[in-house]
Amino acid sequence: MSYRLLFKVVRLSIAGTALALLGACADPASPTAMVPDVSGIGAGPPPAYRLAITAGEVGGGSKTSPLWTSQVDNPEFREALVRTLLAAGLGRAENGRFRLDAVLQKLEQPFAGFTMTVTSTIGYKLTEVATGAVVYENTITASGSATTDDTLYGVARLKIANERAIRANLRQLVEGLYALPDRPLDQPMITSSRRT
Repeated sequence: MSYRLLFKVVRLSIAGTALALLGACADPASPTAMVPDVSGIGAGPPPAYRLAITAGEVGGGSKTSPLWTSQVDNPEFREALVRTLLAAGLGRAENGRFRLDAVLQKLEQPFAGFTMTVTSTIGYKLTEVATGAVVYENTITASGSATTDDTLYGVARLKIANERAIRANLRQLVEGLYALPDRPLDQPMITSSRRT
């Protein structure tokens, strides 16, 4: 093999590797992809909670490093939470009767695999703003998976699994909020509900 041909082969190999690395950069989770379909969940929100919940503090998220793995950052997760509450008929942009705080406690991710399953653990606390009473407190664990049918790229598969794990978690949140007992709008909440 001539020097010139060897040089061309090396150059093409380097270019191909660089393109593969660029295509394999990790992207953060998409807020819209984390919003669950809430149709078919019960009869909808109880009247006391309808359009009455404002998203509060969100914590525990991690920034995505393009050279490492896809993560779920706090702003992305908060946007998904806000959109979920609105889609479920629970949300109010500001000054809601209730404030919902959420902490992403754990996002268990596989290192690699043809099927990637991510498990999300999120703690939620719903507080009545006027009284400070906690009316719902729950830690929800839910999983989401992505396979090679979704994409051949491992970093993209992990991103999809992240989104599906958060989406499943938020759907369970809506189910829990829909199941809360209704209260008269002029009656302050005085009870606390903790579920596991």
